[in-house]
Amino acid sequence: MLNTESQQTLLQVDTATDKQDQIKSPRPTWPPPARPRKRRSMPKLISSLVAIILCVFLVLSALVLLLFDTTTHYRASLKHLATVEVQQTRSVQTTAQAKVRGTAQYFQNAQAQIEATATAQGNQAAVATQIATDATATATASENLYQTWTTSKAAIDDTMADNSGTSKWDSGSRDANTGCAFTGNAYHASEAQIAYLQPCIGQATNVSELAYQADVTILKGNQGQAGLLFRVDSTNSAYYFFHVGSDGTYALDLYNLYNGATTGSTLLRGSSPTINSGFNQMNQLMVLADQDHLTILANDHYLGTVVDNSLHSGKIGVAVIDNGTPVDAAFTNVKVWKYEQK
Repeated sequence: MLNTESQQTLLQVDTATDKQDQIKSPRPTWPPPARPRKRRSMPKLISSLVAIILCVFLVLSALVLLLFDTTTHYRASLKHLATVEVQQTRSVQTTAQAKVRGTAQYFQNAQAQIEATATAQGNQAAVATQIATDATATATASENLYQTWTTSKAAIDDTMADNSGTSKWDSGSRDANTGCAFTGNAYHASEAQIAYLQPCIGQATNVSELAYQADVTILKGNQGQAGLLFRVDSTNSAYYFFHVGSDGTYALDLYNLYNGATTGSTLLRGSSPTINSGFNQMNQLMVLADQDHLTILANDHYLGTVVDNSLHSGKIGVAVIDNGTPVDAAFTNVKVWKYEQK
């Protein structure tokens, strides 16, 4: 019983407590009421407006400065571009004027060159005509001399089959494939050392003014030379040498003793289609020595005349030159006419 009563008493106390709480806590309303706004004071409003105005002013100032800077640079660019165009125009005008002056100068130079060429050609034509006239006169005089000398009996007429004649030709050799020898019914001169000349001399001959003729055949020797010696001195060191090559070239050289050594110099040279080129091809060579006038002929064709008084008289002979490979040449039908003043 006591417990029941106690529970009832506690229940009543709780109920009374709840009622008191309901009386103390008011019930919320719905919808909730709006919160009251706080009003700003006038100084703060003015400050905000001033800040906004300053910001707008700063933005506008920046825009104005940017526009001014852009305009200034644009005008400067236009001015620079205009200046460049003016300079380019002046440069083009200057270049055009220079080209005009250069073209004019070119035509002036061309005209002067044409006139100079015409003058030179005229002079050359006159010189060539004179040279041709002189050459014709010299060839005619040489031909007359040849006909005059060769109508008489030859002082030397040797087939060169052996050494039985009166000329006493050199015979023998110190080295293989080099020297002078009679073989195969011909007189041979050979040289095996490159850039060397092998002379073969008629030791019993001595002629001053003469017509000297021989048949010459190069048998071997790349670029070899073969021909006639005349006015050979007593030491066999100085002489004239008229020679032809297997390539159709010819030359007249002077060999002389200088400081104890024999040196050569060319007096006349050239090439001629009248010279039979190649190996085993015979060429009839002739020398006309009339005082200081020396004339050379090949196969009855005039090649040239030179004036030289280095040597006046001497022996006759033949020779070969090795210009590449060992050379060998055969010489036959040697004839010498001496000039006899009537």
